[in-house]
Amino acid sequence: MDLLEAHAKSTDLSPYQTVIVGGPVYANGYPRALSKWVKHHSDALNIKPTAFFSVCLGVMQKDQEVQRSEAKIVQGFFRKTNWLPKKWVIFAGALNYSRYGWFTKRIMHTIAKRAGSDTDWNRDYEYTDWKEVSQFVDDILVVQKKEPVNMNLVF
Repeated sequence: MDLLEAHAKSTDLSPYQTVIVGGPVYANGYPRALSKWVKHHSDALNIKPTAFFSVCLGVMQKDQEVQRSEAKIVQGFFRKTNWLPKKWVIFAGALNYSRYGWFTKRIMHTIAKRAGSDTDWNRDYEYTDWKEVSQFVDDILVVQKKEPVNMNLVF
């Protein structure tokens, strides 16, 4: 398994049987480098078993409108990049107040408050459901179980 950053625009995907792409949602979208990478590789991605995971604290909100909004962000990413993975999911991720600047800290605080989660700016929080992450990967690997998997993870 290889782990690559989306800044590696000229990645050769031909050696990989499976590709998992993931990225965080920032301001209702994904990082520009990730979008460019996926769009550049969409032809190769569309002929392989692929999966996508999104990381967004908004998924913690149980409001159906917020859930639909999160799904629209993911679907918009797929349309924009001309890629449709076989499987996709949204994970909550972490809330790392200690890494945020003044403005981002306030935005993340507002999102956390709406979700009913932790808002103490003096510490960081981990919301990733690692069992869910493990199941997501296991589901992808089941498809490839007949032979060793050469997988590429892109962030």
